Amino acid sequence: MRKFAKLALVGAIATASALYAGDVVDINKGLNDPKLIKKEDLGNKKVVDDVELGLRKSGLSSAVNVPQAKYNRPAPGAAKRFARSYVNAPPLIPHSVDGLLPITAKNNACLGCHMPDVAKSVGATPIPESHFTDFRPSTSLDKNGNIVKDGKVVKNASDIKIAKFKKLKKLNPARYNCSQCHVPQANVKPLVGNTFKPVFGDKALMEKSNLLKVIDEGVK
Repeated sequence: MRKFAKLALVGAIATASALYAGDVVDINKGLNDPKLIKKEDLGNKKVVDDVELGLRKSGLSSAVNVPQAKYNRPAPGAAKRFARSYVNAPPLIPHSVDGLLPITAKNNACLGCHMPDVAKSVGATPIPESHFTDFRPSTSLDKNGNIVKDGKVVKNASDIKIAKFKKLKKLNPARYNCSQCHVPQANVKPLVGNTFKPVFGDKALMEKSNLLKVIDEGVK
């Protein structure tokens, strides 16, 4: 596994080039197709049987029409980034993950290209500041059995209105399992329409995160 990971890293460094702003694939394009939306408008139907519920258009207990998906993406460093699904959404993996998964306690090939001090030189998306941040309050019980969070007694978690966080020098272990949120993409056509339309007030947010700057919006 480590051998494959090293080869993938070498290939990424050899083929990567700096990506210009806006040089991303818009994954939301075409999903608002009125024909697709109308075809799957189950909300206006009084009765929906199990055949209509699934994307296969066959009964839930049937083994026919099982969709086939091929994850034949370009190698790391040779693929264009995907635009984010919405502001601060976890970016999708645009390249092949052959030899890079699974992530284990001893090996995470993703870090070889995506750590901030390396990412720019290989044209990769850098791990954002939020992944080097601890959002969890320090929690303990005092001698009277009260819950204490960040030095203050609270009756329940809802008493905490503003997110307090601590900057870390290393990657937060809670963010180590990249494939928990970031997923590879298959070469398939959308089967259903989507009425959701992301709004990027700042086009730069189509390919980067500003989560730390806006995390307290609406609660201050």
